[in-house]
Amino acid sequence: MSSIKWILQILVLFCALFFLFLFLRELKALKYQRRFAKFALTSIHDQEKSFFDIFSHHLWCFTHKLSRILEKSQVLRTLSDSYERHISFEEKKQKNKMDYISLKFLTSFSFLSLLILTIIFTSTNINVIHVLSAVFIGFFIPDIILALKMQQKQKQIEDDLLKAIIIMNNSFKSGRNIMQAVEIVKTELDGPISDEFKKIHMDMTYGLRLEVVFKRFYERVKLEDAKYITSALTLLNRTGGNIVHVFSSIEKSFYDKKKLQNEMKSLTASSIFVFRILVFLPILFSLAILLLNPTYFNPFFETPFGFLSFIFILILYISYIFTIKKVLKVKM
Repeated sequence: MSSIKWILQILVLFCALFFLFLFLRELKALKYQRRFAKFALTSIHDQEKSFFDIFSHHLWCFTHKLSRILEKSQVLRTLSDSYERHISFEEKKQKNKMDYISLKFLTSFSFLSLLILTIIFTSTNINVIHVLSAVFIGFFIPDIILALKMQQKQKQIEDDLLKAIIIMNNSFKSGRNIMQAVEIVKTELDGPISDEFKKIHMDMTYGLRLEVVFKRFYERVKLEDAKYITSALTLLNRTGGNIVHVFSSIEKSFYDKKKLQNEMKSLTASSIFVFRILVFLPILFSLAILLLNPTYFNPFFETPFGFLSFIFILILYISYIFTIKKVLKVKM
C-alpha cells in the first residue's frame, strides 16, 4: 500500500512540475511579447492564442457541456435564476445562467481534488469533516467572488448614474425622445453603466413600458437611486407631466446626494481606517503565530468539537465585520 502511495506522489509531483514549466514558459513568452509589441506590426489575420486563452476556451466548453446536463434539473434551473444579473450584455451569447452553477460544481471538485492530493503527500487520515469542508468551501467560493464583483459593479454604476441622468436630461432639452436619450447614454459612457443601458435599450426595443424597463434595471443593480428613478417614471406615466422637469428634479436630487456623500466620506474616513485595521489585525496575528508555531492551531482540526469551535469563531468574526460595517454605513 505504501508503494502505491509513493508512486502516486511521484506522478502528482511530475504533473505539478510539468504544469509549472508550462506556466513559467507562458509567462516568459508574454514578457517578450509585451517588450517587442511596440516595435512590431501586428497582422489583422493573426489568430495566435495564448495558453491562458486556450485553457479558458476549453474550460468554458466543458462548462457548457456540464450546463446542458444540469439543465435537466428543475431545482438547479430555479437556483440559476439569481445569476442572470451577473451576465453582461456582451456575454449573453457566450454564457448563460446555468454556467455559474456548473462552475460551483467544478470548484467543489477542484477543492476535493486538492484535499486528496494533500492527504496523499502528508499521509494523513481523511474524515467526513474534511470532505464536507472542501466541498462546502469550493461550492460557495464562486458566490463570494461574484458578490465582490457585484459590489464593485454597483459602486461604479452608482458613481456614473448621475452622468447618465445629466446626459438624458440634456437630450430631452434638445428635443430627443427617451429611446434616443438611452442610446446616447449607452454610446457615450463606458463600463457597467453602459452595459446596463444597453439592456434598457433592448427592453425598450421589445416594447416594454418605461416604468417596467427601469424596474428591471433596479432589480439587476439593487440601488436606491435606480428605485427612485423607477418610482418617478411610474408616477409620470400614470399622472402625466413634463419629462424634462422630472429628470431635472432627479438630476438635482442626485447631485445634492453625491455632494452629501462626499462630505460624509471625509467625516468618516478616520473611523473606516480604524475599522480596517481592526479587521486585519486578527489575520496578521494568526499568520504570525503560524510562522512561530505551525502546530498551534492543530487542535481545531483534530476533533469535531475543535472544528465546531473554529467555525463558531469564524462566524463571530464575520458577524463582527458586518455589524461594524453596518454601523459605519450612513444611508442617504
